[in-house]
Amino acid sequence: MRRAGFAALLALLPAAAGCVATKQDIRDLQLGMAANQARQDSMVDALIQRTEAMLDSLSDQNIRLRGDLANRLLAIDRQLVQIQELSGQNQAQLGQLRTQIDRAAEEARRQQAAAAQAASTGGNASADDDAADPQALYDAALAAMRRGSVSTARTGFEEFLRANPEHRLAAEAQYNIGQTYETGNDRGAAITAYGRVLELYPTSPRASAALLRMGRLELARGNRSEARLRFNAVIARYPRSAEATEARTELQRLGTR
Repeated sequence: MRRAGFAALLALLPAAAGCVATKQDIRDLQLGMAANQARQDSMVDALIQRTEAMLDSLSDQNIRLRGDLANRLLAIDRQLVQIQELSGQNQAQLGQLRTQIDRAAEEARRQQAAAAQAASTGGNASADDDAADPQALYDAALAAMRRGSVSTARTGFEEFLRANPEHRLAAEAQYNIGQTYETGNDRGAAITAYGRVLELYPTSPRASAALLRMGRLELARGNRSEARLRFNAVIARYPRSAEATEARTELQRLGTR
């Protein structure tokens, strides 16, 4: 496409002066090429954003066992074809998106098959299915968080906790909810979410990490006295933790206790 655009722009150059391009012609050509590239990049970015939004929506549907999987996958594939036609420089992004789609599709098919089996047996799933479902839900939410889809991830972790409040990964899920808020720069909500780790799972290995994060977020908000209280609490409650060492470092930076 770029070669064709380049040739078309060359054809617009005036044939004056024995077909020799002037400096102004060259400048006009460069400006035209830059504008054309900017338009193409904008189209590619827009299509990628639309594709990622559709993938996030698909992840939400996987978590809730709802949605028209076939139509969504077809629409996403069409988006990918458009991106590929527009630019040959996005192969890495295309590969990542296709991998995400494949994983989402496989997870959706597995969950839908499990749901169909449960329905056919009167809603009584096997013990193995019951044991696997919480892990699958947690893994789907974690994958969304790692991909940067924080809203989808938060939904998954919240659903996981609603259904499995005593699961061995419950503290991790609550901590990850705090991380999704922190990634979205919602410090207040992040502090609240981390506080829930301390409230519900005070003996969890994540408790000291949550308390340390609360202190750092308070510091980022300019609440030095509150941050100092949090750091001291890490040392007092979890003196042998790695976070206690980090809390001491933070206190040294803040000055005397």
